[in-house]
Amino acid sequence: MKRLHRLIAASALVALAAGCTSRGPVSRPPAAPPSPETSTPSGPRPSRIAVVDLTRAMRVHPRWPEVIALDRQISVLEAKIVVATQIRPATAVRLNVPRVDLTPEMRAAVERIRPELQQQADAVKAAARKELEAFVADLRAEQQKKVDAKRGELEAQLTKAMQDKQQAISKDNQQFQQQTLAEYRLPLLNLKLKIEDVQQSGKGEVDKLQAQQAALTKERDDKITSHEKANQQALADFQKAQVEASNAELKKYEEELTKEGQRRVDERAAQLTAQVRSKLDAMQAEFNQRLRQQQTSIVSTARDAQTREVERVRAQAEQQFRQLAQAEVAKVRALQEELLAAQRGRAGLYRVILADLRVEAAALAVEKGWDMVLTQAIAAPGMIDGTDELIARIRR
Repeated sequence: MKRLHRLIAASALVALAAGCTSRGPVSRPPAAPPSPETSTPSGPRPSRIAVVDLTRAMRVHPRWPEVIALDRQISVLEAKIVVATQIRPATAVRLNVPRVDLTPEMRAAVERIRPELQQQADAVKAAARKELEAFVADLRAEQQKKVDAKRGELEAQLTKAMQDKQQAISKDNQQFQQQTLAEYRLPLLNLKLKIEDVQQSGKGEVDKLQAQQAALTKERDDKITSHEKANQQALADFQKAQVEASNAELKKYEEELTKEGQRRVDERAAQLTAQVRSKLDAMQAEFNQRLRQQQTSIVSTARDAQTREVERVRAQAEQQFRQLAQAEVAKVRALQEELLAAQRGRAGLYRVILADLRVEAAALAVEKGWDMVLTQAIAAPGMIDGTDELIARIRR
């Protein structure tokens, strides 16, 4: 009856220890059996209390590797669930909208307008060149008229000067001739009279007088001729000087007209250049405005097309997002169900191992005559550590 009481007490204590198995192992209390001197042979035997470390005992149970495998499986499943819940489906779906390169269309718009602009610019430049050429032609004609007029004026002046000089020379020749004739009239008359007087006296004297008359006549004529030649040379020199002076004056006049004409041409060219630049600037402004309008139209068309594409891609992305979200939810649910199954399996296995340990502890208590078996206790004198014996019993 007393032995049965001890077995019931041990079973109750082992069952009570089931609620404390999650705690860590306790230090093994020293096994100190009571000394013979302290025991009383005639008195009642003191209670024998044993303590076992279920945590150590469970780790040597034959099925404990299954618990470890389930713990590893549970850790892996928990990690997978954490990763699956942290990864958002939206990160897997990217809104890839194709970029639209409008460079070719912009370049094509420029190339469509550029020939027209170039043609208009060439026409403006050609008109300016033609106007400048006409201006230069009119200026040349005007200057040629002025040169011709100046030449006529100088020629008239030269002609008058030559006529005046000719008249003066002719007058001088006449005066010189008259003076010379008057100078030689008496000497020649005397010789003539002498010739008439000596004709009767002899032929030799007449020849001598006639020779003197001829020499004197020749001298008179040579003076007149020499004077006329000198005047003729003077007239030629005067004419040459007048011609050179007229040519120099005409050349100077032409140079002045050329400088004046070049100045007027430069002024007109500057005016035409300013006009051409103003027209080209206006044409460029119009070209830029037309180009901006075409570019705006191109951009608007491309933006509308891109908006439609964005809506299409967004709808597709939303559909993919929903599909991925559903897939992720299903995946997480499957992992959670698998985790729950593993946790249930571990709990069931843990209960099986704990039940085995209870049975073995109760049997060991009966075998050793222990009055009580504790799974946790504070070390105290006389307390028995039955952990090693329980482990040895499990391993058999």
